[in-house]
Amino acid sequence: MEGDKCVFCLIASKAIKSTEVYEDDNILAVLDINPATKGHTIVIPKVHYSNLYEIPNNEFLGMLSVTRALMYALMLSQGATNVDMLYTQELAKGNFSPHALLHLLPRYKEDTVNYVWQPEKPSPEEMLATQQSIQSAISNVSQEKQAVPPPPQPVQQAPPQPPKQEPKPEPKKEEKPQELKKRTIII
Repeated sequence: MEGDKCVFCLIASKAIKSTEVYEDDNILAVLDINPATKGHTIVIPKVHYSNLYEIPNNEFLGMLSVTRALMYALMLSQGATNVDMLYTQELAKGNFSPHALLHLLPRYKEDTVNYVWQPEKPSPEEMLATQQSIQSAISNVSQEKQAVPPPPQPVQQAPPQPPKQEPKPEPKKEEKPQELKKRTIII
């Protein structure tokens, strides 16, 4: 689909009004107009990509960094117990997204979001075959990645630093969502 006909490209270019919660040079995050839960946010790359697999690695990693910060902000601001990150090109039968995007669904104790499936019981042989198939695909993807040289990155040499002695970490205390402390998340 051409970017000028894609509804999400029109949202990113401000040709269609949206309720923005975050924006930078590459990413726009807006509230979904048909939310599954309060605070349901869509994270949209400003460049048109048909799916996540087309997004260059550096842009995708930037998108994930922003997404992580948004998820945490949704928990703090909306009192959600968790946030689900959902990517699919077909959210429901007939509801196809022509643009790569991520849905962030804040979860609440009594929300109506329900992922239902019938658990399968694969045999050990099926598990092994699936494992080998995935590992083979990972190997193929890694080889494809190596075949295309990455763009040159500036090399910065840091002056050598003396080794630091790290203090022993204290055991982490488990935080409950309602007791979350504000933290700085760097995007």
